[in-house]
Amino acid sequence: MKLKRNLIDLIELFLLPALAAVLPWPFCFRIFKSVAILDCFYRADVRRALGQAMSIAKITDTNAWASAYRLTKLVDHADLYLSLFRTRRWLDRYVTVTGPGWPKDGAPFLAVTFHWGAGMWSLRHLDTTDRHISGLMKGFDISEFSGRFVRYCYVKLRSYAISRAGVRNIIFLDKSSYFRLKKAIRPGSCLVALFDVPTMRQRNIINVQLFGHNIRLPRGLVHLAAKEGVRIITYSVSIDRETGFRKINISEPIISGQEEELSEHLVREFKKIVYADSPSWHCWEYIDLFI
Repeated sequence: MKLKRNLIDLIELFLLPALAAVLPWPFCFRIFKSVAILDCFYRADVRRALGQAMSIAKITDTNAWASAYRLTKLVDHADLYLSLFRTRRWLDRYVTVTGPGWPKDGAPFLAVTFHWGAGMWSLRHLDTTDRHISGLMKGFDISEFSGRFVRYCYVKLRSYAISRAGVRNIIFLDKSSYFRLKKAIRPGSCLVALFDVPTMRQRNIINVQLFGHNIRLPRGLVHLAAKEGVRIITYSVSIDRETGFRKINISEPIISGQEEELSEHLVREFKKIVYADSPSWHCWEYIDLFI
């Protein structure tokens, strides 16, 4: 059973998405769209995600939803290999930006994003601003991947790709991470972090209504931004399912010493994208960890 699971991981995490590194992107994306229709790749993940999504949201066309979710996963995995083997020319050709863009002054900011769409190229784009980029990540250990050595290798490779994309300083989440985050907020820098991560704590949480159901999101970024007086810029990266182009959607910055105001802003941005395109949210597979 472990051998079969690792073989599936090898195909779904390495062999299939890595086609993007050797094929012209328009041709490769056409292949990916054909694959996304089939219920033979990412089967367990997509079925679990669809079941979880249907438990709290109304989905009228389950086949279309599953195909969109599968395509999102596939492109997100492919972006790992694209980011390693493609240059700035690829970014300029296939990635567009909406909104005010990244700040041109030297003041630090928090770039807050979500497990939605495909975000790897946003790091490459942010790196073009010549800022010192730090990133907040959840740490991981091989013991968490019992019998899934191939998946562990993929996660390690993804961490490497994130650093190659421009995140020079990766801060792993632990008891001392708050002090390292404060140190990372300095002129000419930015801190990239995900807002929609599961939290097992009963304290320091934000209660959010998603499709009429209560979920919990962490309060740490809000507390940091309010206490340190640093501005927050939320952004997301959408995938055009017809062309394969990415669009980095950057919001207007917000700065406030009031945690409630910042929380409302982040929740509003989060719900806006999930309601607009729910199959692009990767967290459906483990929504139970948010409840």
